[in-house]
Amino acid sequence: MKFEEIKDYVKARKEKEHILRKQIDEKYQMLVDGGFSSDTAYKMLAGKSIDFKTLKRWHRKETVRPTTSTFEKLTNLIENEYS
Repeated sequence: MKFEEIKDYVKARKEKEHILRKQIDEKYQMLVDGGFSSDTAYKMLAGKSIDFKTLKRWHRKETVRPTTSTFEKLTNLIENEYS
């Protein structure tokens, strides 16, 4: 892999992560403000795409770097208007 390809890949991954974090922050806050518990909110956000505990650890930044397969599952949560 050439340096430019790596640079582009890393940039794209960071952009996706930023978009997803923003979306999760907004949706999570709405759910918690709506009276749902923290775990229930994460379960609703994760759906069947990924384990809610994985989403919770990633969102709370307890997981420093998710594996590539986990990151792909997380990016599946990005809504179409942002991807």
